[in-house]
Amino acid sequence: MDPRAPEEEPEELHNGWGALFDEDDEDEDYTPSECGSDRLSDASDWDPVEAAPENLIPPIYLHNTRVMRERLAFSVSRTRTSVLDRVKSILAYMESVDMNLPLFLDALSWGDDACIADPKVQYERTALMGSEELPRILERWYKVPRASASRHHHVRPQGAREALEEFALGCAEEMVDRELEASSHLFRSPSDCLSEEGLTRFRFSEVAERLQDKVLGAPSVWRLIHGATRRFCRASQGKSHKDAVSATVMMISQLQYLRSRNLSAWTKPLTVFLKAKGTSAKALDLLHALGITMSHSWSVCAYSRISASAMDALRLAVHRFRWWLAYDNVNFAFKVFSMRCKNQSHFDSGTTGSVFVKPFARQPPPLSGEALQAQRRIGRTNPITLLDITNLEIAAAPRIRSHIVYTVLRMLLDSPDFNFPTYIPQTHPAFAPPPPVSRLPAGHENITKQFTLGTVHIDESTYEGTRDLIAEFLRQLNLFTAEEIEHLAKVAALVWIGDQLTIERLRGLANYRSEDLNGFDRLDWLVFVFGWFHLLMAFANSLHRQYFGSPAGKGLRQAFALLKRTGLQSVQIKGTFYHHLHEGIFHVTEAHIRDCWRKVGGVAELAELRNRSPAELKHLAETLVQHYASNDRVEDLEHVAPGKEDDFLRQAIMWNRDALHYVVLWHAMRQGDVGLMEDLLPHLFLRFSGGGNHKYAVEILELLQGLHREWPEDVKVFVRQNCWVINMKGGEEDWTAIDLAIERTVRDVKVTYRPRGPHQSWELMKQRAPAIPTLRVLDDDISRQFRTIYRGTTHTTPAKDADVRLLDEHYNSARLHIYTPGRRTTNTADKVREFVSNGFHIANTKIIPKWHTRRAAYERASSQIWPENLRTPDGTRCSRRTCNNHAHLAQPQTSGTS
Repeated sequence: MDPRAPEEEPEELHNGWGALFDEDDEDEDYTPSECGSDRLSDASDWDPVEAAPENLIPPIYLHNTRVMRERLAFSVSRTRTSVLDRVKSILAYMESVDMNLPLFLDALSWGDDACIADPKVQYERTALMGSEELPRILERWYKVPRASASRHHHVRPQGAREALEEFALGCAEEMVDRELEASSHLFRSPSDCLSEEGLTRFRFSEVAERLQDKVLGAPSVWRLIHGATRRFCRASQGKSHKDAVSATVMMISQLQYLRSRNLSAWTKPLTVFLKAKGTSAKALDLLHALGITMSHSWSVCAYSRISASAMDALRLAVHRFRWWLAYDNVNFAFKVFSMRCKNQSHFDSGTTGSVFVKPFARQPPPLSGEALQAQRRIGRTNPITLLDITNLEIAAAPRIRSHIVYTVLRMLLDSPDFNFPTYIPQTHPAFAPPPPVSRLPAGHENITKQFTLGTVHIDESTYEGTRDLIAEFLRQLNLFTAEEIEHLAKVAALVWIGDQLTIERLRGLANYRSEDLNGFDRLDWLVFVFGWFHLLMAFANSLHRQYFGSPAGKGLRQAFALLKRTGLQSVQIKGTFYHHLHEGIFHVTEAHIRDCWRKVGGVAELAELRNRSPAELKHLAETLVQHYASNDRVEDLEHVAPGKEDDFLRQAIMWNRDALHYVVLWHAMRQGDVGLMEDLLPHLFLRFSGGGNHKYAVEILELLQGLHREWPEDVKVFVRQNCWVINMKGGEEDWTAIDLAIERTVRDVKVTYRPRGPHQSWELMKQRAPAIPTLRVLDDDISRQFRTIYRGTTHTTPAKDADVRLLDEHYNSARLHIYTPGRRTTNTADKVREFVSNGFHIANTKIIPKWHTRRAAYERASSQIWPENLRTPDGTRCSRRTCNNHAHLAQPQTSGTS
């Protein structure tokens, strides 16, 4: 190898000074006239792959320079001359040939065509550019050492500082431009930027890692920005929530967006998020001027596009998947800024609905409307009876009891005094939960997807509103054409879900139109199912009504007073009443059961039960349920000799029995055990019958009639697997009652994503409502990426141990669960009525006979007569239909939406 030949630069030069001032080794096509070329054109020709170092072997010129340095030092010491003498000789020679140091360096550094091509000059130039001395030379040029012998040694000479700084800034500008161009693909907005996938595709952690890539990233830009932000974060000593990595990605994203509006992979999701959170137009336009977000006008168009895309996807989904629909009323308080005769603040009611599908599950055939009508005709002549319900309850009792026993056992194991984490053995079969009756499978393939329909200004509390609502929802789904209407009437079967009032109005409308000419008008194609969340609320309210008591008694009123729980004196349907009541039922029940564990175990403290084996604890749990939470024990106390009664113990046992049913139902809904939920229906029917909640008793009758008389097998399976609880995340305990999902949608429509400002209207809410599921996905994605954004998604539940312990000690000191003959109550508020037992008599004499009579009063026709199409004055087609003995025009569309 020719020692004079130019070699590639070593890897060391890409660090420190070399990284700032590196150039290509040689460019044979270079001419001095090109020095003024534009940086952008240079950056476009730069290839990061070709620029990457390949040869890691030290070049020969480094070796030659080291050898020459040693020879120079030896020559200086031998001849007793200095380096200065040699430097002066070289400078003198340069003057003799009409050159000085600036002219020499300019010619050597690609300043002359002949010098560029000459091999000797090439070698020396390369030796200088790749030498170990060059960084030290530049450093001394930039920061000249002070001369200690000088009179002005305290003043540092200027040197080449100004020139080097200007040159370094120019190089930095070129480097930043080059790296931003190379990393622009990381910020390019995808074509589906407003879909759920497009809005959640940008991952800060992934982009941060790829930005540090030396070939396809922006490592120097990352180093500059991240280094500055990281130094601040270190200075804050962990007291700041600012994240240096996310801040760096955000700044680079802002730079990319300022270069091109197409580089907005993060800018667009951020704009949609801020718009959904109610950021004002003025604030968005300010952020847009700073390059942080898109403009306000873009956000408005994006909102509309998201809604339109969601509706298009929904209309495709109703033809590809089995689907079911649920809706509920929504109330708004409209406030105006300037009052006029026709512009007043007012309270108004509307309806919001949602369609649900399982897009990842295997799709069975559609429900058969013909089979449904055939089975309904059979079941209508064979209504369910009280004997049938009693047999169902007897069959379900062992299964319910096993879950009650397990619940009682878990209350002991989860108590702080027992300290189960240190108990051995923890994995004994006695501690295993009972097998589920019929638990729905979880996992990704069983995730339910929600589509939100447009919110409409129709009051669903009236029959007329319910009729209009059916037509409106079908219009939004593009199912209100003549062909689709006839298909619904003859072939299809759909399940619609709502609270008790919603289902009552739907069923009442179907009854009133039972003799209409065709199945569509008669609503034969609809299956009505109530929501279990409202059923659970009715159960809690029934417990409150039964066991509230007086301040001096041992019921809920005294417990809430001890726990300082206010606002629970009377049943309410608004606000946080149900949440507080639900927690109160759990805490009071747990306190009762802890005290019962002491009695059944014969111990003074629960910690003493740690000495018992798992089998013994399981047996004690069964004994506890039998003696302190069973019908048998209540009946024994009711049949004691006169004067031996113990009203307080009887009330406590009744509470344990009924409240444990509530706890078991709540756990069954949370875990998706629809078999256990169905097992509890007879008990709930008797409770509601005896407790005065006859409307929900009728709803349970209708559900049992459908499950055991009027629904074909495919409808029964579909209702059980899809229409009671849904799983929108895929976890084992992520099941949610479908009407609770609708209540959350009502919250989002009314509060979270409600249009704000003077232009809020029903039309705007209808337009924006379909975007809510996409906005939720975006909200969840941003919350996961930025852990400091947690408000509104979860809250810390205060520890319950102190509250439960207070009640536990109170019941223990009052000897509440110890039989005390003659312990009577004289206050009528503390005399608890037996809802379940009384429910047998009331159901048998009132509820079921009236239900049979009402069903028999409506003879359902089976004809499919379609009147001739008429034409309205505007030329559109319509069908004359009959409803409640008066005619009205329902205008089915031929295509599109209304």
